[in-house]
Amino acid sequence: MIVLNERKNLERSLPSLSFCNEVVVVDSGSTDGSIEFARKSGCTVIHRDFDHFGAQKSYAASLACNDWVFNLDADEWVTPELATEISELVKNQELNSIWIRSRLVFLNRIFRFGRESRVRVLRIFRRSAGDFDRASVHEKVVVQDPRETTTFNHILHYSYPDLPHYFQKMERYTSLGAETLKSRTSMPEAVLRAALFPAKFVQFYLLQLNFLNGREGLLWSILSSYAYFLKFLKTARRA
Repeated sequence: MIVLNERKNLERSLPSLSFCNEVVVVDSGSTDGSIEFARKSGCTVIHRDFDHFGAQKSYAASLACNDWVFNLDADEWVTPELATEISELVKNQELNSIWIRSRLVFLNRIFRFGRESRVRVLRIFRRSAGDFDRASVHEKVVVQDPRETTTFNHILHYSYPDLPHYFQKMERYTSLGAETLKSRTSMPEAVLRAALFPAKFVQFYLLQLNFLNGREGLLWSILSSYAYFLKFLKTARRA
């Protein structure tokens, strides 16, 4: 787990990892008590200055004592059913990677419909078979010769407990995304794609079925469309 000022989230996420042999936390300078809480919870805590998500998570994985590695974000929670399922799956000698289903929890509402209710993420892998890429954002695990399966149960992703937290994350992620896109996106293309944000709202709200997630689904669609617009606007400024 990589961490920066995640004390409140750690109070929920760390206890859900009690089924793991060890928990390694790589902190990049927390000042909110995250380090102290993680150590008190029995975690191995190491400091590393943050550069990019991919490199940070790769470093964290390299510190694990076991071959199987489970990457969990601080704002995620492992249900007891998923913990039991994972414990059984890692006994399978034929597997080297495990995809986990994830459901978004937005403003305390669990999204039970649409894309955000059925996301699959590759979070468990053998270090001898794979590693994180070095993407600055939206990093992923790359496994050589994957022998994989997908869990039946879900992680709950408490990514945005309130709107100030959402806007803080949006500012950071759109800047990182624009930095990644600038080398392969011209200014005219970036402007054109930014102008398509109304169509993105239709995609998020109607095509991805977020209208079934109530008012939180509507708000999520509006904000996601704006984040798309902002990312390409920043890309145009950098191009």
